[in-house]
Amino acid sequence: MNIPRYLFFTLFCLVLLLPDRGESGDRVLLDGNLRCVDLSDLTEALPLTVTRSKQILRRTEQWEHSSWDGKNDPDSVGYPSVVKNDRGRNPDGKYYLYFAHHDPCSGIGCAIADSIEGPYRKLAELDTNRKQSMVLANPHYPARRGDPAHYSSPCVLWNEEENLWFMYFHYWNHYHDVWEKNPHFPGAGHQMTALATSPDLGLHQWTVVKETSYRKVSIHDILPVLPTTRKPWMCSGSSYHAIQRLPDGQWLAFLRGTGLNNLPKLGFARSDDGRKWKYFPENPVIHQNDESKGQKGIYRPFFVGYLGKDQMKQHQYLLVWGESPKSPDIPKVMYGYTTDFVHVKRDPRGYAKWTGGDGLISPWREKNKLYLFAGKQVHVIILPVSSRE
Repeated sequence: MNIPRYLFFTLFCLVLLLPDRGESGDRVLLDGNLRCVDLSDLTEALPLTVTRSKQILRRTEQWEHSSWDGKNDPDSVGYPSVVKNDRGRNPDGKYYLYFAHHDPCSGIGCAIADSIEGPYRKLAELDTNRKQSMVLANPHYPARRGDPAHYSSPCVLWNEEENLWFMYFHYWNHYHDVWEKNPHFPGAGHQMTALATSPDLGLHQWTVVKETSYRKVSIHDILPVLPTTRKPWMCSGSSYHAIQRLPDGQWLAFLRGTGLNNLPKLGFARSDDGRKWKYFPENPVIHQNDESKGQKGIYRPFFVGYLGKDQMKQHQYLLVWGESPKSPDIPKVMYGYTTDFVHVKRDPRGYAKWTGGDGLISPWREKNKLYLFAGKQVHVIILPVSSRE
C-alpha cells in the first residue's frame, strides 16, 4: 500500500510526540537520532553539575595534525556528534561518533562503540587495512602549508522521510572573494555549512550535496545549505551549527554566526526538509548586547532539549549555549528557556558548573542518564525524573 507523502509525514510527527509508555511500561522517549533530547519528564530544572566526566577522544592519527605544523600544533580533535546506527541500511545497533579537528586540513572521522559510554574505537583501529579513520576527507588533503582547507564540526541526524543520514559540516570556501562580489550570493562567504548524506553508516561513505551552478563561487561545487547572510552578524561565517528535529517534525538550526569584525552571535533557522532553510528575521536572538548581562566574548550553540507543554499547551524548550569572556576563551555553559526561539529567558541560577567545547554538544539520553558529548569528553548528568530505572 502506498501512503501519500503528506500523510506519512503527519503520522511520523505524531509518533515523535508520544512521550508515553511502551509495552513494558517504560517511558518512550523522543528519538535520540533526531538530536532534540527529551527532557519532558523532569521533576525539577536540569542540574547545573554533572555526575561524572571522562575523556573519549584523543589525537592518534596523522590527519588529526595541522597540515601547516604537524609537530608543534595543539591537539584540537573534538567536535563530537553521536548517533545510534539503528536506522537505514544494515543497522548494527552500535554508536557512531563523528569527530574532526579545526586546523588545516581536517576531514570528518568516525569511531564506534557498543555502548553509549564507550570505549569508542576509531575505524583504523577496528580495521587494520584502513590507513586512517576519515569518512569524509577534504579534497585538498594533505594540503600545502598556507592552504586553510578543512571540513569540521559535524552534526549528524536521521532523515526519516528520505531514509538517509544527514551530516552537516562546515567548510572553508576558497572562492569567497568571487562569492562576495556576486550580487546573487549573500555575505562574504568565508566559512559556510554544507550537507552530506549516507544511506548506510556501516559503509563509511558520505556524498556531499553539490550544485554545479555554484562552481565559480563555492569550492568543489559545494552547495552551502546554510550560507552566510548580508546581515553583519553572519556575514563572514555560518558554521558550528547545532541542528535537530523538533517534536512537531520541523527542522531547527541553532546557529552560530560570525561577522567580519564581530564576535559570534546566535540565531535560528527552520526547515521543512533539512535542505532549504529560512533564517529567523529576529536574528541574532542571543548575543553580547541582548540586555541579559551575558559575557561579552564568543557565543556558541550547544544543544536543544524538549521540556513538554506548558499550561498554555505550548511546546517548551531548553536551550544550552556557551559564552566566553574575551580572554581566556573558556566557554561558560548557560541554560535558557523558550517556546518560540525568539524570546529566551536565562536560567536564574546562572552558569552551569561543567564546560563545553568549541563546537556543538551532542546529547543522548538513556533512561535517567543524560550523556553530553563535548570536545574530547562525555559528561553524564543523572536526571531528576519521577521514576529512575
